[in-house]
Amino acid sequence: MSAQVVNLNGTVRLTEPPQPNETLVQELERLLQAARAGQIVGMAGAYQHQDRVVTYSYAGAVGGFGVLGGLDCLKERLLRLVLSHD
Repeated sequence: MSAQVVNLNGTVRLTEPPQPNETLVQELERLLQAARAGQIVGMAGAYQHQDRVVTYSYAGAVGGFGVLGGLDCLKERLLRLVLSHD
């Protein structure tokens, strides 16, 4: 029954086991070290999963305009990245 997965546009998608993104793993390890050292005290993020579902989370000291400003800067950079690929 699960031999083939067909997308809505009719193309067959082979189900392969997920592969870790080493750049992502390295960045998460860097952030974890900084949090353990007390250098990062709050975070907010969005995450794209292997099935293209996007989730978000936040933790720690995130109440303030500084985090909102940082997210706006990130949003602008991501928007430029997306537009440059079109």
